[in-house]
Amino acid sequence: MTLSLLCPVCSVPLKQHQASSGFYCENKHHFDKSPQGYWSLPSNTKAKTKAQVEPRQQMRGRHFLLESGLFAPLIEQLQAVMLNLLAPHAGTEFHHVDYHCADGYYLRQLVPAIAGANLSCEHWGITDAENAIFAAAKAETPANLLLSALKKLPFASQSVDVVTVLSSPLKGKECIRILKDDGRIVLLQPGIRHLWQIKQQVYADLVEKPLQLNLPNDVEIDAQQQVTFTQSVTGEQALTLLDMSVFGWRANDQLKHQIKSTAISELEFDWQIITLKKRIKNDDKR
Repeated sequence: MTLSLLCPVCSVPLKQHQASSGFYCENKHHFDKSPQGYWSLPSNTKAKTKAQVEPRQQMRGRHFLLESGLFAPLIEQLQAVMLNLLAPHAGTEFHHVDYHCADGYYLRQLVPAIAGANLSCEHWGITDAENAIFAAAKAETPANLLLSALKKLPFASQSVDVVTVLSSPLKGKECIRILKDDGRIVLLQPGIRHLWQIKQQVYADLVEKPLQLNLPNDVEIDAQQQVTFTQSVTGEQALTLLDMSVFGWRANDQLKHQIKSTAISELEFDWQIITLKKRIKNDDKR
């Protein structure tokens, strides 16, 4: 691997043991590779904090839903976006970080497509949920997998070419900090009519409202693409989609039972794939 990591305890560069593949720094902080195939980089080696854990049932439902191919049209567009970003610079080695990679589903879709285009790219998946990174490793996700705090990423500033944020909102400034000045963030966000037929059961008098992006001030939109399609889903799949959504918490048990017991023949999927670049400050323009 060529992307240098920073020690999560003292922030100095990490080196790697060739034999064990573990990491260490000059201040004698050591981070071994787990038998499952990922690295755990706790921010404090003396005081063990309780690891984040995603709800098992929700994670299992999400896994089976994604692996069913339901999101295939979205995956095709995500692959195209990544290839369009990297292809003009073929011959250069890229560094890609999938922020909050969950169980590695998106990495397993993107990495083979990039490799198939003969583009050299080193991929990293990072999350703070221990059972999620375990699942990613078990599924043989083709990336370097890190269990780490997300509020302070173990990467040097301006060291990453592409950051994908596909399983969570873009929060804080860490993704921007690690991004090279000419790098890009690929953000996936639900559109206005995403899961509309499920939303109608959750919200009374549902009406379309303008899309709110709420982007950090340090970035601006470089490109934006809408991906819309309809799929037939079972009641079980509809319930999983509800649990995965940002509005799922609004549904009570009675409504969840209602959704689970009714298939939807044409459920609307509406995504925004937003490519972000760093905003050029006035001082940089001089």
